[in-house]
Amino acid sequence: MGEVGDEYIDNFNPYASASGGPPADMIYESLLFTNYANGTMNPWLATKYQFSDNNKQLTFTLKDNVKWNDNQPFTSKDVKFTFDAMKQYPGMDVSAIWKYLSDVMTPDDHTVTLHFKTANTPMLWYLGRLQMLPAHIWSKVGDPTKYVDKTPVGTGPFKLKTFTPQMVTLTKNTSYWKPGKPAFNEINYPIYKSNDTLVLQLISNKLDMAQVFTPNLEKNYVQKDTTNHHFWLYPNATLMFYPNNAKKPFNQVAVRKAISQALDRSKMSKVAENGYMQVANPTALILPAAKDYMAPEYTNLSFKPDVQQAKKTLEDAGYTLGKDGVYVGKDGTRLSFKIDVPNSYSDEILLCQVASENLKAAGIDASVNTLSYTDWYNNKQNGQYDITVDSDGGGLTPYYYYNRTLNSARSAPIGTSSQSNFARWQDPHTDALLNQYAATSDQSAQKQAMQGIEKIFVEQVPTIPLLDAPVWFEYNSSRFTGWPSNDNPYVTAASPLQIMLAIKPR
Repeated sequence: MGEVGDEYIDNFNPYASASGGPPADMIYESLLFTNYANGTMNPWLATKYQFSDNNKQLTFTLKDNVKWNDNQPFTSKDVKFTFDAMKQYPGMDVSAIWKYLSDVMTPDDHTVTLHFKTANTPMLWYLGRLQMLPAHIWSKVGDPTKYVDKTPVGTGPFKLKTFTPQMVTLTKNTSYWKPGKPAFNEINYPIYKSNDTLVLQLISNKLDMAQVFTPNLEKNYVQKDTTNHHFWLYPNATLMFYPNNAKKPFNQVAVRKAISQALDRSKMSKVAENGYMQVANPTALILPAAKDYMAPEYTNLSFKPDVQQAKKTLEDAGYTLGKDGVYVGKDGTRLSFKIDVPNSYSDEILLCQVASENLKAAGIDASVNTLSYTDWYNNKQNGQYDITVDSDGGGLTPYYYYNRTLNSARSAPIGTSSQSNFARWQDPHTDALLNQYAATSDQSAQKQAMQGIEKIFVEQVPTIPLLDAPVWFEYNSSRFTGWPSNDNPYVTAASPLQIMLAIKPR
């Protein structure tokens, strides 16, 4: 398994800003396992979880006979320590769990009960995926975020064998709680200076697995060995245009709709992304993972470029076509704006150029505005842009994506940094639907709330979904079998631990 970077840092601390890299995921485990292939939370170090009737308590039941790799037992004390440390050292609380928690109780060695200030069932995902720490070691280190963890002690299937800045080797944890797993003894993690170098190693069969962008995968990788070279790209984030809803003309739904109607997303995918990104869905659901949330009326809805429809939408809203071929609003203002994009994102620059051509054909003067990454990022955060391009990942369910993108509490006035609602979408009905989801553990009520958000996306276009970006995943089947694929999608490449437990040597 290869990585791209300068060198590994000898620190496997999962809560430090600089860590030893991917091997930490094979050593430190979480209470639950998120399966992004089907949007489910599954038992892991916890055998089950249960919300109380009012959703203000969440109880985890832990597995018996789990040990840390120094043979000390894993108990509820370790779970309580991990959560409590985040309260004592807020820098560790990257998921802001203590914004919602009031306390953590341990009735016995295998039970952990968390009490919430207010019901917030989406916290299950954030809590369930946090990596657990051994209290008998970490309680003595002070601030966990500053601890340099050179000898990691976890419950996972592997232990550290050797470390160098260029290569990390993990060896099998023979006392792992899953009998017979893993089915092999070692993993090597070499690090390479560039994507190109890593890809060459992949092509020459020196790597079994990689997660790296490379153009023309079919030609440059698969065709080199059609029997053993494979890739599987599973959508997990949406690339979109954020219109600045806090300023004219983007506060007009007709303008946002017309922009979306004019775009040729298939051309964007082919020209900018080698066809590896699928066209996004008008509901902004990331498919196929979120297919069960799709409102029946939108099952067959898809984006299709329609310049004439875009023009009609503007004209119905009172825009008139000027002599220069650009629409003018009732106030006499030309429909002209800039699309911000980082100058280092070559693929997204191409995508924006396609969009500019599409929009000009529809009477909209949209130019591509390339900026340094720092300026683009600051403009996005502070709402100092017309339209900006960016992506947002998914989550356990569509709620996490919708909440980050549309929750008014995560927005801010122009000139002030926003948390994640960069489009400055402010809508009480949207907030009410998000709150409806968060207050219940009833899946039908949650699904109903999400379908309400889908309607908002389709009818009001708060952001403009473009393409769905995949998890990059290349693998070589000459030495191991059992890799996930389109024919066997048991997990995505976002879950490397599960893959390492599933594959077997030939």
